[in-house]
Parts: sequence; C-alpha cells; structure tokens
Amino acid sequence: MQQISGLAVEIRRHVFGSREWFEQFVQTLNQDPEYQAASASWEDSVTVFVTDLPPPVREFVESDVVGVWFDLYHGRCRNFQLVKHPREKQASLTIYGSYEVVKKIALGLLSPTVAVLTGHVKVEGSLAKFLFNPAALSVASAFVEAVKKVPTMFLA
Repeated sequence: MQQISGLAVEIRRHVFGSREWFEQFVQTLNQDPEYQAASASWEDSVTVFVTDLPPPVREFVESDVVGVWFDLYHGRCRNFQLVKHPREKQASLTIYGSYEVVKKIALGLLSPTVAVLTGHVKVEGSLAKFLFNPAALSVASAFVEAVKKVPTMFLA
C-alpha cells in the first residue's frame, strides 16, 4: 500500500512479461513527456526478447521466452505485439537479454548501455545507429525510464 494525501492506496502491480504488463508499459510510454521528447524523430520498430526465464515465469507466460515487437514512431508506440520468434515481425533493432539482466535494468541496478557494451544484452540490426547515435541513446534511456514507471511484480 502507498500513502497518498493520508489515504492508503493499493497500487496494482503487473506481472513482468504478461500482456497486461506490456499494455501498461505502452500506456506509460505514450504518456511520458521525457520519452516523447527523446524520441520525437525516432521511426524504427524494436523487438525485445527476454530469455533464460526462471521456471515460475516460464510457467506463467507459457513460453521459454518473452518477446514483444514495438512500433515506435515520433514519440509514440503505435502498436505492440507479443512474438515468439524474431522473424515473426520485421524490426530495425532486436534486443536480447536474460530475465535476470532485464530485471536489473528495469529496477535501475544496471545501465542498458553498460549491459550492451559488456555483452549482457545483445543487439541485432543497426547496431552502429544504436550505439553511436546520441539520439538513439536518449531514446533507449527514456524507454528504460518508462519501464521503471510501470508498477511491476517479478515472479523470480
């Protein structure tokens, strides 16, 4: 429970990796002024795969991976789709990270840039565009900050 103006308010947490979590994330992203400003000229789709799921997460999502494709365009996520394989939806960038690494990033314990540079997160596609473009780094940073704003429950 959280106290707001003297009232006890229960915040509903969404299970990371669920459709409900991604719906909440897209809503958060689309209402986030920092993301909108950072990504005003961004026009690329991104697919994210979370791998090495612990057993409780695998059972919950009924899959060995959590994959989601995002249609990102000028400061908005126009659509998203849960996917099982990278070839399911075309994306400019595909990002892979283990559940533990993604959890650390989501909790603010690991920088996404450090995770990429140390090989804990793999990026396929236009890696040069991602790593050497200050705008892309700003978009990635704002994207991760939006992740942190979603009330999240991690099953493991």
